[in-house]
This record gives sequence, C-alpha cells and structure tokens, in this order.
Amino acid sequence: MDDTAARPKSLKFKEPVIDVAFSPTTNLVASSLITGHVFVHKYAVGSNQRQVRGKPHKKSCRSLCFSGDGSLLYTASKDRSWQAMDVETGAETTRIDDAHEKPLNLIKYVNEQIMATGDEAGCVKLWDVRQKKQAFSYSEHVDYVSDMVFHAPKRHLLATSGDGCLSVYDVRKAKPFQVSANQDDELLSVAVIRNGSKVVVGETDGVMGIFSYGQFGDVTDRFPGHPQSIDSICKLTEDLCVTGSSDGLLRIVQFFPHKLIGVAGDHQALPVEKVVLSYDQQWLASCSHDHTVHFWDIGYIYDDEDEDDEVSKAAEQKDTNESKDDELDAQAVAIRISRDVGSDDDEDESEVDIDGCSDAGELRISEATHFEAIQTDAAQADKPSSDAGAGSEEVDIEDNSESESDNGWGSWGGSSDDEAKAAKPKKKRRKGEELADKRKARVELARPTQSHKRKTERKAFFAGL
Repeated sequence: MDDTAARPKSLKFKEPVIDVAFSPTTNLVASSLITGHVFVHKYAVGSNQRQVRGKPHKKSCRSLCFSGDGSLLYTASKDRSWQAMDVETGAETTRIDDAHEKPLNLIKYVNEQIMATGDEAGCVKLWDVRQKKQAFSYSEHVDYVSDMVFHAPKRHLLATSGDGCLSVYDVRKAKPFQVSANQDDELLSVAVIRNGSKVVVGETDGVMGIFSYGQFGDVTDRFPGHPQSIDSICKLTEDLCVTGSSDGLLRIVQFFPHKLIGVAGDHQALPVEKVVLSYDQQWLASCSHDHTVHFWDIGYIYDDEDEDDEVSKAAEQKDTNESKDDELDAQAVAIRISRDVGSDDDEDESEVDIDGCSDAGELRISEATHFEAIQTDAAQADKPSSDAGAGSEEVDIEDNSESESDNGWGSWGGSSDDEAKAAKPKKKRRKGEELADKRKARVELARPTQSHKRKTERKAFFAGL
C-alpha cells in the first residue's frame, strides 16, 4: 500500500456512511448515509464531482446497488421500503413501501427482472421488477441477513445470516435449494470463488469458512488469521479476495494455498463496513465510521496477473518449441540409425559366405559341381585296370595311413572329392557362427524341395557303394 500514490480523493460526509457501491459501466460511485441520504459522485484522480444528491428514505439507507447497465440505483432502508432512482436525473422510478414486516438490511441486484431483499428477522424476498410485486419469500433464517451474492451460472442466490447458516436459493423456485448447518458463529459476508467451485464466508471470530459448491451442509476448510470479525469480502480474482475487518485493515487474501498477501488499505482501527471493486478493476472503495469513503489503488494486482500470464504463455511457447525440437532430433536420430542398420544388413548379405558361397545361386552351383565330381570318381573306380591289385594295395596303405583323418570315408580319402574339398574356399564367419547358421536356414527354407532332393540322391548314392 502506497499512501503517496495518485488516486481519487476521499469523499467526506457529515454523517456516517453505511454502504458504498461502484457503477458497473462507468466511473460513478454511490454512497448511502445513516440519515437516509444518497449521493452519487463521479470520481477521478485529483478531483471528484457530485452528480446526484437525494433523500429517498425517512430513516437510514442501509444498502444500495446499481443495475446491470448502471442506469438505475436501488436502495433499501430501515423504514422497510426499497426504491429505484435514475442515476442521471435522480428521479424515482420504482418504490415499494412496507416491503417487509421488519426493517430491511440488504438489497441485491439479481438481473433485469429480479431484485432480492433481506431484513433484520432473516426473511429473504425476490421481487418481480416489471410487475413491481413480490415473487417469492423465504424464511429459513432466524436472525438478520448480513450479505448476499448471486451466482449467475447456477442461478443461485446465496445469503449469510447472523444465525450462523448459509442459505442457497434457486431464483426460479419457491423453496430453498439448500441450507447449511449452523457454524456456531455469525456469518457476516460471502463470496463465490475458484470459478464457482468454492464459497467463502466471513465470521465474527476472524475465521474464513470455505464450502465446496453443491456441498453446503458444512464447511470443507477453514482459514483463520484475522484478529477480528470479517465484515466484508470483495472478490478480486478467482484466487484473491480483499477483506474488510473490524480492526480497520483491508487485507488481500489468497486461497489454495491460503495465505495473507498484504494490506490494501487502513482505516486507522475503525471498523470497515464495506469494500467494493471498481468496474475497471483499478480502485477499491471502502467506508468506515470516519464519515469517509476512501479509494485505494488495486490495479497492480491485475498488472502482476497480466505479467504472470505473459510469462506463463512465453514459457508454454518455449516448452512447445523445445518439445518440437526434441521430436525433430529424435526423428533425425531414428533415420540415422535406420540407415546405419540398413547398410550393415546390406554388408552382411554381400560379404558373409555360407559354405564358401556369397549367395544362394553360387551355393547351388558349387553343390552341383561337387556332386558331379563324386559321380566321376565313382565311375573311374569301377573301370578294370591291369595294375588294379597294386593300386588297390597302395590305396589300402594310403587309406590305412590316413584312416585317422578320413573320418570313416575309406577309399574316398585320396579321391578328387578331397581335392575339391581342399580347393573349396574357407567359410567366412565375419558375424560368427550364429549369423551363418541363420542365413543358411533362410536359404534352406527358401528352397526346401531341392534340398530334400539332393539329400535323397546322396543317400541313394552311398547306399550303392
């Protein structure tokens, strides 16, 4: 709070101010006095100008509010009447005398068709503005109605009372929607926060009770911290409120998490009767027992919120850009890996030999050549020879000498088959035995009929030896 900051001058009156209200469309502020007088001023930094002065009530004017378009000003009085006046001319447009059996304590604008009033005995009434007559009457409270707020999305009117209960009314129905349990303390003020999900009430012991919307049986949370009663609550944002307390301070309160942010104004230990927010969210106006309406600068709250929103948007944009960059990097890495893997596969297929052959075609040619060599050797062995005996002995000797290395092939040890095997290139196992076996299995699977045929021919050949 900066007392030296430029702001509208305070409005001073000869009698105590009971209520104050801002116009919802322009820089007008209305004040009601204990004498029944009503004033409307045009406020500005450096100077204020009075627009309307009147005395619509014989007794104290306890409450006032503007219409939705700001053209009318509604007032309620201790004389049990309420009336509407034209803001530009000050002329009376509507008046309802003897509206309640008890003195009126509060008036609230609902919409262009309905007004709500509450009295000292706890009676709440809804009025048809067009027909200028009562629409509904509710008598759930047994003590004075202290505050009311209209929640437009649900069409609910919420009212607090000195009997310690919160009541909720559907303005379209004759029966109350719900009434809370007694909170063992007077409820003095009410506001709807958190996008309509929470309702906060001010109590005489300085505690703020929090209801979950729709669950009005009892409070779901409590926030102590005020040394004295909370007579007024003014909503700033969905998470921030300003409270007017009996110790004279206007406190900025945050909810979820709950904490006191700071002090927006000070009435020098005099009880705060009412605190309201201007239509442009630049000023707070409050009244106390010092016969004065004070203005307080609150625009910095919304400036900080705008900056926070810009920072959060910038951070979100940065995160989005970074995530896109990460995705592009991941895609590039994936493409690079796939290319590397593809090149390795090509190299494996071209360089890894299976039984000394670089591909399946060469493998088939090699096996056919080998089989022809075996048949040629067998035919030569069957031909008669003059030196067959000696040759057979030499062969036997050679076979015996090489019996340990021929692995049971007998007279095949010195045949051209051995030479073909010797001439056969060695197997290349660059990727190991496992890779060669897998490749060989794939080749065999590719031509299972031919493989089976060759095996059958080999078995038949050996059976004839």
